[in-house]
Amino acid sequence: MSELDKLLDAVMKQKEELINEQVTDADKNEMIIALREKKKIEIVNEIKQEYKQQLKEEVDLEAEQKLHQQKIDDLKSLMWSGFFLAFLVGMAVNQVTEFIGFYKGTVQMNSVRSTVILSLVFVAICIVAYLLSFLNNALSIIKKWKERNI
Repeated sequence: MSELDKLLDAVMKQKEELINEQVTDADKNEMIIALREKKKIEIVNEIKQEYKQQLKEEVDLEAEQKLHQQKIDDLKSLMWSGFFLAFLVGMAVNQVTEFIGFYKGTVQMNSVRSTVILSLVFVAICIVAYLLSFLNNALSIIKKWKERNI
């Protein structure tokens, strides 16, 4: 039995005397139950109104904290993947620049083949890393969307 029910029982015992005086025995139990339920609804509604704003503020604060944590996690992920991709793109550009310089005659190389292979490898790694990152983010968004709709 909840505290509210105990309180209502105490109030109903006090009101029972008034009900005994004014209501017939056949209607007495019905009247007590109806009055008890009415009081219970009034108390619950009053408590809801009283704590509604407080609960809303707590929920808003919790949601804001989760949002900040998500932003921090996204920033960490973005920084590491950005650093990795920037490094690989820089290496690929360096190799392509050497390749262009060789054909312009400004750079002397012993083997053009290794430059071409390294250029292709770095570009391929950049493309694969980008696609994996994109697919990972897309799957994460789809998963969150499905969880919200279930």
